[in-house]
Amino acid sequence: MCTSRPIRKLFYAPMWVLTFSLFVGCDDKPLPIAIDQVNLPDDHREVNWMDVLDRLPQSKSRKISRAYLHDMHPEFWQVWCEDVLQLGAAEDTMTMDVLDQFLAQMAPMLAAIDSTSGSEDVIDRESRKLKNGLRRLHVIEPNLAIPDVIWMPSGFNFAIYPGPSWIGVGLDWFLGSDHPLHRELPPAKFPNYRLARMRPDRMACDALLGWIAVNQQELVPTSPRTADMWLFWGKVMHTASRCLPDVSPAQLMNWTEEEWEWAVAHERATWAEIQPQERMFSNAPRDVMRWFQEGPFTRVGRLPQESPDRLGIFLGWRAVEAALQAYPESTDSDVLGWVDPQPVLRAYRP
Repeated sequence: MCTSRPIRKLFYAPMWVLTFSLFVGCDDKPLPIAIDQVNLPDDHREVNWMDVLDRLPQSKSRKISRAYLHDMHPEFWQVWCEDVLQLGAAEDTMTMDVLDQFLAQMAPMLAAIDSTSGSEDVIDRESRKLKNGLRRLHVIEPNLAIPDVIWMPSGFNFAIYPGPSWIGVGLDWFLGSDHPLHRELPPAKFPNYRLARMRPDRMACDALLGWIAVNQQELVPTSPRTADMWLFWGKVMHTASRCLPDVSPAQLMNWTEEEWEWAVAHERATWAEIQPQERMFSNAPRDVMRWFQEGPFTRVGRLPQESPDRLGIFLGWRAVEAALQAYPESTDSDVLGWVDPQPVLRAYRP
């Protein structure tokens, strides 16, 4: 594993850890991105790893089983085996014994996937949504790689795991907000606010957000300030909204409609909390990430507990949309290249 690891420094979480106008807060809608004549690359693949496991050869030969899994998707197999599940070395045939133990111990989880997030109708729906989003992303930035999509069991380790050329979607993270299996999960890792977001209709949205984010993180400074992360997430959210035009702003933020309405109603007051120089240009990791991390609410300054979490992402998104109104010559592709927060700061007047 190499290029997929750096994603953790920006938004690593067991999950990463999203109807109003597409230009949030603006009256003019942008033209929709036409994809009727846009196809995904010929070598694009979509693999349901649950099906791969179901077809695992019933052979006593560990070598045959390992070769089968390797051939299904060599790059993914190694990362899934060694990093996602940490079963052992992907090239070691003895790892097949550990995989057998995993499949036996996780049988209830695998059965739950089959009847929820991994069911044929859900996979078909989310696959269409994600593929259309990737097609629009290809229009925005033709040079950006289009990943293979792997629907995988992750052992409740990762919801979204981007690799160098693929993106894995942890089906166990999307069983449904009130699935009975959640009662067996450790509350410290799976608090109620996180469980409420583990819905099957999130899969395509979270996967696309994750792919856009991992391809933008190289533009973020080594020691990012609040302003840098604010711009980073604003660009990610704007791009995702263009790629998923049927997803509401509240859904993109993974908020309820009531949380979105709260954020809009308190936008100016929230901006007053983040705007001071000592906050906007702080690079202290703890101070920065309070604005962007998942939680029951945004734990900064005078923001009340009824606020939604990740209000720094919301403000960054609103600011990017304002900047596009101020600089109408800018394209969606231009937005992805923005690295200086100052022009965006000048354009944003909530």
